[in-house]
Amino acid sequence: MASRKYLREIPRFDRSHWPQTWTREWRYQVADYFCGKGGVGRALQKWLPHRMYFGVDNESYGDEYPGSFVQADLINPFEETGAEHLPFESNAIADVAWVSWPCTAYSSLSATYYGSKEEALEANPRIPDGFREWLLDHHAHYVIENVPRATAVGDLDANCRVNGLAFGESYDLTRHFETTFEVPDAYVAGDPDVAIDTRDDQSIGELADAKDVPAEWGTQSVRSAIPWQYVWWVLGHCPSIEIPIPKTEQRSVAEWGDGVGEYLRFPDDRLGGTDVQPGDAIGDGTRGIDL
Repeated sequence: MASRKYLREIPRFDRSHWPQTWTREWRYQVADYFCGKGGVGRALQKWLPHRMYFGVDNESYGDEYPGSFVQADLINPFEETGAEHLPFESNAIADVAWVSWPCTAYSSLSATYYGSKEEALEANPRIPDGFREWLLDHHAHYVIENVPRATAVGDLDANCRVNGLAFGESYDLTRHFETTFEVPDAYVAGDPDVAIDTRDDQSIGELADAKDVPAEWGTQSVRSAIPWQYVWWVLGHCPSIEIPIPKTEQRSVAEWGDGVGEYLRFPDDRLGGTDVQPGDAIGDGTRGIDL
């Protein structure tokens, strides 16, 4: 297996012992920050009722996002005005915060555009500890995802890596994740059939089909969209939310996890890697997009 250089062995802020806590006093299960048009939202929609999650972005993506949407700036309050200016009144916002922090400071394309990796870091917002403190204060858990370079420069304290090849998909799209709970890698080294070309005018249709997102979103949104398997894999290991864990190419959940069901997150028949696919009718109907 390829090197896990720069990745942590355990979470920086480990709340793996925090069990599921969603009740009436917690309004939402998942807050999807920097949600864009809804890559993560579409993954959540496949399993959770709309009332259990919402998206936030500084752009007006309310027409595209598959759930409740709030337009808000999540960067400047931590650089200029302070977190008290964020549009959230409750101390407890959600069980889990999913953060797709903009990767412009870290991407190879930005290094080319700005002239160097250092200039790209200087010109674009980087992940601040003040934001982490806010996440920890207002959510039971958080997930921050980004490109591997965010880990390499020390801005992302990632403890997990995921790529598409691990799920038998035709693309690589390696992403790193900083979480407050333990998550094993879902990563397989190899050559993808579908390349994600950030420098040429790649036809986006094939990639959109592979990621199961609309090609009508446009090139940038399709390229940056997180596939549903990544979301389910990471959140499936979170003790505060109940989402099935997809099978991977290299191993099943049963091979690495004694006590995976410690928090009774899954019925027994779904331990060991689920055969569930988005759209399947599952369980007693207490979850799903039709509620």
